[in-house]
Amino acid sequence: MPASAISWRIGSSTRAGSRKTSVQLLFSPIHAPAELLRADDPVIAEVAFSPRIARWLKERYPDGREAGDGRYVVTFEVADPAWFVREVLQYGAEAEVLEPQSPREAVRRVVG
Repeated sequence: MPASAISWRIGSSTRAGSRKTSVQLLFSPIHAPAELLRADDPVIAEVAFSPRIARWLKERYPDGREAGDGRYVVTFEVADPAWFVREVLQYGAEAEVLEPQSPREAVRRVVG
């Protein structure tokens, strides 16, 4: 049995005596939120947010970095392209996908 497997014993009684059944649930427990939402091949994308909204984005994404022009740059690990497009579009013209080209084009297609 793998180390992450869980084994339960279920007991039931009848008039003739007791009957025990073993049930094995095989799964890997989740230890961190990042383990729950992951993809086999995520895309790493960088988005620059304008200086106008940078201070709010610093609160929402504290791991970002300030660019020399006052923009705030955030790196996203993208497992779901549709989610990423929605995430970027909510900021309108205040957000620009810097790289790579595929997420940038996905946003551009939706905007038209």
